[in-house]
Amino acid sequence: MRTRGLMLSLVVILLSALWTAAPVAAAAAEPFPWPPTPWADGTPEAERERPPAAPIVRRGRAATGAVALTFDDGFNRRGCSLIADKLRQHGAVGTFFINGQWLKRSPATWRRILAGMEVGNHTRSHPDLTREPHPVVINQIRSNEDIHERVLGRPILKVFRPPYGAHSERIGRIAGQLGYERVVFWNVDTEDWKPKARVKRIVRRATGAPPGSVILMHCGPGATVKAVPEIIRHYKRRGIELAGLSVVLEGARSAGQSGIPSRYVD
Repeated sequence: MRTRGLMLSLVVILLSALWTAAPVAAAAAEPFPWPPTPWADGTPEAERERPPAAPIVRRGRAATGAVALTFDDGFNRRGCSLIADKLRQHGAVGTFFINGQWLKRSPATWRRILAGMEVGNHTRSHPDLTREPHPVVINQIRSNEDIHERVLGRPILKVFRPPYGAHSERIGRIAGQLGYERVVFWNVDTEDWKPKARVKRIVRRATGAPPGSVILMHCGPGATVKAVPEIIRHYKRRGIELAGLSVVLEGARSAGQSGIPSRYVD
């Protein structure tokens, strides 16, 4: 009897110890409260950790005294070569947003074409990124940067221009996470991407812009190639420098989401 009483006492003591230890073990397994508590300003912790979106800009500061001619795509290599040669002849600098798929086809030729020009990121193969999942967006931007830097042997400008002008806050956040300082659109569209674009109309739309302007053109259409010499002469007569985006966007303010232009087709 005495032995049975002793055993019962030991069982009671053991159960009491286990009951007391259970909350301690649970606390050790779950050190943070759930659900997460919001920050002081009411923002959930998960939201606070999201990377900031790369700011949108459409134009630079007039004080630079310069205008940026920008050329997208690159499907017509010979046309791009003629444009770049004409810029160099006049001591002008353009900013080229060439899709990496074109650079891979003729690296040596593109090194010559883009010598002395600035280059930004326009994706590797020109998809509408708003329709693509995160991994595809990341790959399109990152692989295009890698191709440019391997082919040209120099860093790409940390500016990103989404194909078709198709943009969203998600795309901006991915660009920011990849180290891009700005998403660059334009304040002057020459509409040279339209099938019926004519030289006179391109020249008319491209000229007359104030200093600080970012002018959208495309590196390929025949009408654009023919229009570029007259555009260069126009700005030289006005005493306005044709410079790269690194100069024109110096100190530029963000345009916010309202700065996203309407979608275009090229």
